Amino acid sequence: MTTRNYDILVWGATGFTGSRLVEYLALNAPAGTRVAIGGRNRSKIEAVRAKLAAKHPMAPISLESMDILIGDSQNAQDMHAIASQTRVVASTVGPYSIYGEQLVRACVKEVTDYCDITAEVPWVHDMNRELNDQAVRNNVHIVSLCGFDCIPADLGCLMLAQYSREHIQQPLLHVKGSIVGIRGGVSGGTMATLGNQLGIEAHRLWKGVKAQMSGSSTSMSQPPNGKETNRAVVHYDQTLGRWQGFWVMSMINSMATKWAGRELNYGPGFSYAETMTARNVFMAIAQTLGFVYLAALMFFSATRNLLYMLRAIPRPGEGPSDKFMKSGFFSLHLEAFSETEVFYGKVSGSSDPGYSETIKYLGESALCLAFDRDESFRPGIYPPSVAIGNKLLDRLRNRGCQFDVARKIIPASHDSAKKVQ
Repeated sequence: MTTRNYDILVWGATGFTGSRLVEYLALNAPAGTRVAIGGRNRSKIEAVRAKLAAKHPMAPISLESMDILIGDSQNAQDMHAIASQTRVVASTVGPYSIYGEQLVRACVKEVTDYCDITAEVPWVHDMNRELNDQAVRNNVHIVSLCGFDCIPADLGCLMLAQYSREHIQQPLLHVKGSIVGIRGGVSGGTMATLGNQLGIEAHRLWKGVKAQMSGSSTSMSQPPNGKETNRAVVHYDQTLGRWQGFWVMSMINSMATKWAGRELNYGPGFSYAETMTARNVFMAIAQTLGFVYLAALMFFSATRNLLYMLRAIPRPGEGPSDKFMKSGFFSLHLEAFSETEVFYGKVSGSSDPGYSETIKYLGESALCLAFDRDESFRPGIYPPSVAIGNKLLDRLRNRGCQFDVARKIIPASHDSAKKVQ
């Protein structure tokens, strides 16, 4: 790679997540890291930079000195000009199926590593099918899915697969995830991406919902240890002693972890299923129907615009307050099955998972690509576990994220342990 002007470019610096990623890097990147910020509106970017510089005048990475790069995400020439100036791009500009393609193409051609927080797994698959061979030839790492969807499930399964291989000497066959506690907000950008995905992936998503409802999406050819892994989405979990209902990210995380399982050879027919804990069967049914109802409202532009007008959902650029994000948490329980053994994992965070934790995940992914590259990295277009797995796992643990595995159920650590009912 030729000498570049910058180590990391934050693309989408004026958005709710992008501006907070700039702040995270200013406070947590190693001294001397060259960070640039970019987007399509110079005056808005300058305003974000000035606001953050006033808030953190003594930040280790000077916010005032961050250069600004301007471009249109849908203009190929702009994206090539921007990608050629930096070693790593961290993008927060979604929906990625609309605004991400030209940037990914530019990064592959310009030999620039890239990470993002999309949850649009079908789009990532499309980019992989079309550009992966070129990315491998150019030794470029395009790492998508670096947010709350899908880091906890993705790296959690990587952790369990390695444990199974090293300590049990058996392949990992199935992982059952359960969100046992969560508090977090949602931004307008996330809702816009949801609406877009429902529009372009409606048929595929509906098939996935029906499979989740019936339990067929979690089937295994031969359930290990006689344990039933082919569950309907609303069911009673014997291990946790809690009712389970539909979890909105389950299909996304299932697709990402199965992809990683194939690439990293977790085990034959590896599968992943994910639900959300409820207080009782009635709450499990209610939360499941609630997610379906919200998806239906977001699918149609008329009802989606009505939700915006009524302020029932935030508009792009809006999101929860800093105080609310600091009060957030999540705890993901993982039950893992090898051929003859059952063991457990725990992934948790002590702040808002969709924003504070996501910003941490993306920031550390960018820093990992910029400074940790070694022979363990896998070039191409892949989920984080495949591309930069153990290096990123080490970074996140060092930043206080819980990724633990043991033969017995693990209680959550951090403040989230006190909040989970």
